[in-house]
Amino acid sequence: MRHKENGFTLIELMVTIAVMAIIAMIAVPSFSNMLLKQNLKKSTQELANVLVQARSKAALERREVTVQLNTSAVADSLTQLNWMPEGKAVLKTGSPTSITFLATGLIKSATADTSFTICEQVSGELSRTVSISRMGTIQQITEGTCS
Repeated sequence: MRHKENGFTLIELMVTIAVMAIIAMIAVPSFSNMLLKQNLKKSTQELANVLVQARSKAALERREVTVQLNTSAVADSLTQLNWMPEGKAVLKTGSPTSITFLATGLIKSATADTSFTICEQVSGELSRTVSISRMGTIQQITEGTCS
C-alpha cells in the first residue's frame, strides 16, 4: 500500500521564497520613487492651498497675513499660517521662506512674480514650482528639475 503525501518539499518552498524575494527587490525602488513623487505632488498642492487661504484671510479680515514656509512652529492664527513639505520633499534653497499678503490681497513689497520650488528630496531631480503674481494670484504649478 502506497502512502500519498500532501504538501510541499523544503526545496519547493525555498525556490518559491527566493523568487518572491527577487520580485520584491525589483519592486522596492519603483515603489519608493512613487512615494517621493506622491509627497512632492501633495506638498505642492498644500502650498498652493495655504497661499490661497492666506490671501483670502487677508482680504476678508482686512489685515496682513504672513505664510511661513519650512516651519512646523505653532502659527499665530490671526496673522500667520505655516507650511511644511510632506515626507522627504524640501523647499529648494534660494526659494523665499515667507510671503505676506496685504489686506487688499496683494503681495507685500513685491516687484515681480514670486516662485517657490519644491524638490522631491534633498538631492533630488524632480521639482514642482508654484508661481504667484505680485497681484497675489497663483499663476502656475509646473514640473521641472531640481538641479
